[in-house]
Amino acid sequence: MVQHYDIATRAQALALLQAGVPNRRIESLTGITSRHIYRLLDKAIERGYDPKSPKPVILDSYVTDDVRPGRPRKQEDAKDEILSKVRSNRHGREKTCAHIANEIGGVSAMTVWRILHNAGMKKTKPTRKPGLTEFMRKERLAWCIQHKDWTLDDWKKVIWTDETSVVLSHRRGSYRVWRTSKERVVKSCIRERWKGYSEFMFWGSFSYDKKGPFHIWRPETARERKEVDKELEELNEILEPSKREEWELEVGVRRLGLRNRPGKPPQWKFTKATGKITRGTGSGIDWYRYQKHIILPKLIPFARKCGDDALVQEDKAPSHAHPYQGQIYRQAGIQQLDWCPNSPDLNMIEPCWFYLKRETTKAGAPQSRNQGERIWRQAWADLPQEMIQRWIERIPHHIRQIITLEGGNEYVEGRLRS
Repeated sequence: MVQHYDIATRAQALALLQAGVPNRRIESLTGITSRHIYRLLDKAIERGYDPKSPKPVILDSYVTDDVRPGRPRKQEDAKDEILSKVRSNRHGREKTCAHIANEIGGVSAMTVWRILHNAGMKKTKPTRKPGLTEFMRKERLAWCIQHKDWTLDDWKKVIWTDETSVVLSHRRGSYRVWRTSKERVVKSCIRERWKGYSEFMFWGSFSYDKKGPFHIWRPETARERKEVDKELEELNEILEPSKREEWELEVGVRRLGLRNRPGKPPQWKFTKATGKITRGTGSGIDWYRYQKHIILPKLIPFARKCGDDALVQEDKAPSHAHPYQGQIYRQAGIQQLDWCPNSPDLNMIEPCWFYLKRETTKAGAPQSRNQGERIWRQAWADLPQEMIQRWIERIPHHIRQIITLEGGNEYVEGRLRS
C-alpha cells in the first residue's frame, strides 16, 4: 500500500489509469510508480471499487491507509507533552533535547529531536526586543492612537535621527570559517575575545526625500573640556542675575504672611536647581556636546532645508531630552515630534544601522578607527534614498500592529507584504 502520498494524489492516479493514460505519464504527473499504481488498484478493488463500471466512482475509503496494527510509537505518545513543554515559556524553548527527554522519561533525546523537527522547529537565535513596562506600553499605545490616521505625506515631513555604536574588529552576524576537524585551534580559525574594545558612535539623520548630515563622535579631550567649562562659566555669569531675581520673587511670595515665619530666611545659591547651566561628570555625549556638535551646526540647518513644516524626531536619551534642547528648537522655529519611551521599532532610522553594519563588514570588520570611519562615511554616502523611503513606508504597518497588541512589540517588523 502506498503510504507517503495523500488521498487526492492516489485518487488522481486511479482516475488517470481508468482513463487509459500511460503509466509513465501517470508517474510524471503524480510521482507514483507503476508498481505502486497497480498495488493501489488491487487494494481499491478489494474495498469495492469496480473499474469496469460505466461510471466508476473513486471513494476516499478506496485509497486511504490501513489502520496500523500494534502499539503506537513512542513519538505519538509523547508528541503533545513534548510540544507543550517546549512552548510553555522561554525556559522551555531553551532546553536541550536530552533535558526534555530526561524530564518526560521513556523517550530518547533523538525521539525528542524528531518530534520537534517534524513540527517545523529548529534551534536558532532568539528574536531580540526591548523590554517594556506597563507604563511604556500605555505610552506607546497612546502615541500610536494619536498618529494612526497620519498619511505617508505626513511622515514625509519627519526628520528621523539616531546614533549607533560601531565596534571595531567585530563583524555583523555570526562567524563561519572553513576548517578541518584538526584545525580547530589553528590561529587563523580562532576569534579572540578581549576585555576591552575600541568603538565610536555614529549619528545620522534623513527624511523621506533627503539624506541628512552625519557625525562621528570622537572622545572629548581635556582641552576641549576646559574650553566648554569656560563657555558655561561665562553663560552662567550672564544668566545668574535674572535667575536670582526670579528666585527672590518666588521666595518672597512663598513667605508672605501675617507674621514672619520662624527659622533662618533662605539664602541664594546659584545651583542646577535654581537654573545654573551644568554638565555631567562623565566623558560621554551629554546635552551640551549634542547641542554644540549636532543641533546647532547640522540638524537645525537640515530641518530648514526640509521646509517650514519639518518635524525633528529624537528619542528620549538624556542628551536629546534635556530642557535646554527644547529652548534651542523653539528659538530656531523648528518643530519637534513628541516621542514615546523605549520604541526603536517606531524609529525608521533603526533599520539603517542593521543595513550599514552589514555593508561595512562585508569585506571584513574594520581593524582601526581611521579605517572604520572611512568605511562608514562611504557607506552613508552610498546609502540609496529608495531604501530610506522603503523604511519610512513601514511605519503605518508598525502603528497598526502596536495598537492591536495594546502597546506591545511582539510582531515582525518590516513592511506589510501582500
